[in-house]
Amino acid sequence: MTAPQTAQMTAPRQPMIHLRDLRKTYSVRQGMFGKPKELHAVDGLSLEVPEGTTLGLVGESGCGKSTAMSMAVGLLRPDSGSVSIGGHDLYALPVAERVRLIQPVFQNPRAALNPVRRIGDLVGQPLRLHGGRDIARKAREMMDRVGLPTRLFDAYPGELSGGQRQRAAIARALILEPKVLVCDEPTSALDVSVQAQVLNLLLELKRDMQLTMIFVSHNLAVVEHVSDRVAVMYLGRKVEEAPAPALFKTPRHPYSRMLVGATLVPEPGHPLPAQPKGQPPADPFLAPMGCRFAPRCAFAQPSCAERPAPAITEPARSFWCHRPEAVTA
Repeated sequence: MTAPQTAQMTAPRQPMIHLRDLRKTYSVRQGMFGKPKELHAVDGLSLEVPEGTTLGLVGESGCGKSTAMSMAVGLLRPDSGSVSIGGHDLYALPVAERVRLIQPVFQNPRAALNPVRRIGDLVGQPLRLHGGRDIARKAREMMDRVGLPTRLFDAYPGELSGGQRQRAAIARALILEPKVLVCDEPTSALDVSVQAQVLNLLLELKRDMQLTMIFVSHNLAVVEHVSDRVAVMYLGRKVEEAPAPALFKTPRHPYSRMLVGATLVPEPGHPLPAQPKGQPPADPFLAPMGCRFAPRCAFAQPSCAERPAPAITEPARSFWCHRPEAVTA
C-alpha cells in the first residue's frame, strides 16, 4: 500500500455540514422616531453534523434558530463565518449545484406551495428548472415515496389536508436527491396524530436516502425522537451540545435544564414542573457581554454577565457556564 493511500484511509472524516462562527446582525428601529439598535440574531454559531446523522436545534422564539438555518441553506448571507456542505463552500457554489446538496422544509406548507399550481407541477418543478427528464414520472414516484396518493397529482394545494401539503413539500425538497435536509419546525402546524406520521416519514426517508438532517423545533419530545445530537441556542449563541439521550437525561447548562424541566409529562394528574426563578427575560438589545442567560439564571453571580462563559468539555458534549458546579449540585 502506498503512502498516499494510507493517508487517505486514516484521514478523519469531514462533517457533512459545518457551520463556522456564523454571525448575523440586524439594525432594528424601535418606533417611528427611535434610533436604530443592533440585534445580534446569530453570534458566533458553530455546528458540525456528521454524514447520515440528525442534529436537533432547540431554543425559544427569538434565539436565532431560523436565521441560522436560513444561512445554512443559502437563503441568507452571514455577516461573517462560513457554511460548508460535504467539504464545499456553500456560497462559492453555483445555485444549481447548491440546491442539489441541501434543501429546506419549512414550517408552513400552505405558504411554501403556490396555490394556483397543481401538486404534480410543484413536486416536479425543481427537476424542470434544472434540466431533468421524465419529470411527470419522477414526480409521481416521489409522491408515492412520501405517502402522497398519486391521484392528487392534478390537485391544488387548497384541496389537500395540512399533512398532505407537508408531504408534497417534502417530496419537492427531495426530488433532486440532496444530501442534506434542513427542517424548520416542519410539524408544528399539524395535528398531533399527523405530526407522528410526518416524523416517521422523515426518519424512513433519512434511512432510505442516506440523508443528513438538521431539525429545528420548539417541541423537545419531537427533537428527542428524531435527533442523534442536540444543540441548544439562547439569544444567538449555542449554550450546550450533547448526544440527545444525554442532554435530555442530564442537561448541564442552566438554560438546557430549564427547557427540559419545563416539558409537560403526558400523564393525567401529574403536577406542573417546578422551575427555579431568576429575573425576567433579558432584552436582546441589551444582552450582557458575558453569559446571555445570566439575567434569568437562578445560579448567576454578578461576574457571570461581565465576561464570556468558559467552554466546559465532557465526553461527547460541551457547554458554556461560569458555575457548572452550582448547576449540578
